Amino acid sequence: MGNKLIAVALSAAFAFAAVQQPESKYPDIDRLIEKVKEPRPGLPKEVIRKLKNPFVSEKKIEKIVKIVKKKPKKRLTLQLTSIFGKRARINGRWYKVGDVVAGYRLVHIGNNYVVLKKGQKTLRLFLSKKRSKKFILKPTS
Repeated sequence: MGNKLIAVALSAAFAFAAVQQPESKYPDIDRLIEKVKEPRPGLPKEVIRKLKNPFVSEKKIEKIVKIVKKKPKKRLTLQLTSIFGKRARINGRWYKVGDVVAGYRLVHIGNNYVVLKKGQKTLRLFLSKKRSKKFILKPTS
């Protein structure tokens, strides 16, 4: 019974302490908080755009840009080597109608040729040695 009385007394004391507001150590804290909430003027966007990035040196950026510019564009050669059933072997891989080959969609597989299409461009790859052509695709920029 004594323990219950102590528990009730302590809980009442804590509740009373929580209701009362102690005197603030910082009397003007509310004023400071309101001052922080006020909008502050900053630099104009034009000035911010002209600032240098403090985390990256300009020399490193120039090297990166030079490396990116020097990369040669790769050319891709498409060669049809065999047709078996509803599949065609182009550049060593097997494809079926609807698959994408170097950005071109395979739209038709004939007896000795395939048709590849990309937008308005259409390519025909032939098996026969007489009409066989290696198409060299130039990257579009």
